[in-house]
Amino acid sequence: MKDYLKTPQTFLFWAGGLFLALGIIWLLPWRFQTNDDVMMMWLVSGAYTGEPEPYAVFIHPWLSWSFSKIYGLFPETNWYGLTWFAVNFLSAFLLLKKVWISAFTKIQKHFWSLFIGLLSFHFAFFPQFTLIAGLAALAGLLTVFDTKSKGFITLGYVVLLMAFSIRFEAAVLVGLGWAWCAWVFPEVKAGFFISRGLLLISFAVFLAFGKWSYQESFVSLDYLDFNQARPKILDHPVFVQQSQEGTIPDSSDWFLVSRWMFEELSLSTEDFMAKKKESDHQLWTWKAFKDGLIRILRVQQTELFKSMLILVLLLSFLLSDLSWRKKILFFGVWVMFYLLFNHFNLLLGRVNLLFFMTFLFPVFNSSLVKKTSRWIYALIALLCLFLGIHFFNFWKEAKGREQVQQEFFSLLEEKKSDAPVFLEGIMEYIFLKKFSQSQPIPFLSYGWISRSHMQEKAYELRGFSRQSELKEFYLLAFQLPEPLVFPDYMNRISPGFILQSEMKSESLVLLHFVKSKSFSPRP
Repeated sequence: MKDYLKTPQTFLFWAGGLFLALGIIWLLPWRFQTNDDVMMMWLVSGAYTGEPEPYAVFIHPWLSWSFSKIYGLFPETNWYGLTWFAVNFLSAFLLLKKVWISAFTKIQKHFWSLFIGLLSFHFAFFPQFTLIAGLAALAGLLTVFDTKSKGFITLGYVVLLMAFSIRFEAAVLVGLGWAWCAWVFPEVKAGFFISRGLLLISFAVFLAFGKWSYQESFVSLDYLDFNQARPKILDHPVFVQQSQEGTIPDSSDWFLVSRWMFEELSLSTEDFMAKKKESDHQLWTWKAFKDGLIRILRVQQTELFKSMLILVLLLSFLLSDLSWRKKILFFGVWVMFYLLFNHFNLLLGRVNLLFFMTFLFPVFNSSLVKKTSRWIYALIALLCLFLGIHFFNFWKEAKGREQVQQEFFSLLEEKKSDAPVFLEGIMEYIFLKKFSQSQPIPFLSYGWISRSHMQEKAYELRGFSRQSELKEFYLLAFQLPEPLVFPDYMNRISPGFILQSEMKSESLVLLHFVKSKSFSPRP
């Protein structure tokens, strides 16, 4: 990298600081933002089924296969999390490089370096594969299609490859943002070469075809069909709204589905698709449109740090020296696309942030208007304040997770039998303790892993083959006034369970259910 020798010392300061900060965060009690990453990590490491699994549903099979092999050799290292941290750093590094070779003034370069740091730190405190993929796609596209990034093009392709491998849909969304930006702002595509574009498209097509081929050859087709139908209901805006409003009857199987309990229900893939069609009809109502807008506000109120990042992106875009006519065109069409996408899909804070991270494409190919220098120092101070508050909340939440984990293992020691433990209302990401092939997780999960061959292997590891054949089980939950649903699910698929005992800690309760000896199934 010849250009590396010409790199300003200030850039090296920011890059080195970023590396050091991520290294420190790695040693802190960070956690994954969602259960999806936790489950995939437990699958590829062997902590869930007893052996490293080469297929982890969401990430590309070549990546999950690679994880399974390296976990087989070095099982005690968190390779899954380490890879996400590495992609995070490389992506943020390329974004910093883009900033320091741009036309920004010096103070603006410091401002954007701090903003990139905040993005990277947030993705390290709470890694999530969709966001990591989106950040990598953003950095890769800004690098590959930039005439000033000579010497870093290969690294740009590497992070793009990882983006498509980690979360294909996130990379495509960011790619659509770049394409629309390039259409409106010609300066964005100044570094576009047909050969590079074709290579990038080849990456995407090859990876998509490879995943399809692997799944067709090595994954149960029944599970694939069901796993494609499942999110069409569980992520359907109308169905989720009905669940939140409590309009789904408790006696309905769909009530259990809304709680992600469906493994042995009689509902088939065809039933899920029929329910989707029924829900689709209700999308064309004023209530659905209103609920979609309210959902955006509710989500962003819940994830205030992401909301702050989005506001900074919007403000910077509006204050850029780009043509107002083009800014209105880009903003209007992209936001309309976002609102339309939100109406037909259940978007959470991470996807909302991805939509607005694409505003960095035009912003990084322009400059902020000169008058912004008068208040940009105050904005930098405000970003630092937000980072401090975010770290405080992160640390407070981490201490709470540690307390819950201590209570959980204390309750487990009082178990009277080897019956399996299930969770309700407790997220898998709460558990900080590292599990491995030699030390499997002490409970079972459900959700998208249900009805899969991985779930069957997990059951076999724990001495049974189906939930309905169990004679007893434990249920771990928080002490809340609302009634628990999992016992109703178990009695739906295998009637006769009654509560035998309960053990409580400060915030948790471990319930022991057994089949009643006096119960006899109906003929």
